[in-house]
Amino acid sequence: MKVTLRFARALREIYEHLDEEIEVTLEEGSTARDALSAVNLPEGAWGILLTDDRICKIDEDVIHGQTITVLPPVSGG
Repeated sequence: MKVTLRFARALREIYEHLDEEIEVTLEEGSTARDALSAVNLPEGAWGILLTDDRICKIDEDVIHGQTITVLPPVSGG
């Protein structure tokens, strides 16, 4: 199955191997974590994952044709 990852600019500036969008091919039963691993994004490099205007959990199963927007971690004081 194919899943599209869409990366925020801040992540693309840190991880130069990332494009704005990357389509990955995964096995059935794969999770959002598997999709991020497929593009060599280190654990903890992302903050929020969005799909269909809702938060996507890291261990959530993904489906063919799904798009996941990957936002960087946020901090503040």
